[in-house]
Amino acid sequence: VKKTAGKKEAWEELDVGADVRLPTSFLFMFLVDALLLTALPVYVFSAIFDMGVADNIPIYGATSVISAVLLTLSCQTRCKNLRTRLIGTRGVELESTIQLKLKENLDEKTKSKLKEAEKKRNEINSEALSLSLAFTNAAFLLGLVILTFLVLRSSAPPVNYAVSTAGSGAVVFYLATRAK
Repeated sequence: VKKTAGKKEAWEELDVGADVRLPTSFLFMFLVDALLLTALPVYVFSAIFDMGVADNIPIYGATSVISAVLLTLSCQTRCKNLRTRLIGTRGVELESTIQLKLKENLDEKTKSKLKEAEKKRNEINSEALSLSLAFTNAAFLLGLVILTFLVLRSSAPPVNYAVSTAGSGAVVFYLATRAK
């Protein structure tokens, strides 16, 4: 196959990274969800264990940031894995192949099939978003309750908060990266 200088084939200009990227709105939702989720232990520990927010700002801040980062990455990883698996099992056309086909002059029937595939892909994206948020939130809260009230119940409240919150975030991150 001879290649002419300076001219690229249609498939060489494809954005294959679009097949694995999540929409920016999803990343924003993951971040907001993680921040809200890490605010819950702050409330619990300030109300139940009398750990005043003003007195423990460094502990609350550092642990909340670490947990929020871990939860955001967990949601993102789980959503990408779920979306890849759902696209594969449902046989939906990838975005890069749709881009390639749209560059060609197609008839209306083919264009309508491609729009239908895009609609199915959007449904899969929404489903992956919902499932990743639900699992991540449930696993984090379950881990937090188990660590806080069962495993670390006799430890000092600042240690209990830091270990249970960051530990739950780490467990959720491990579960997200382990799942295929």
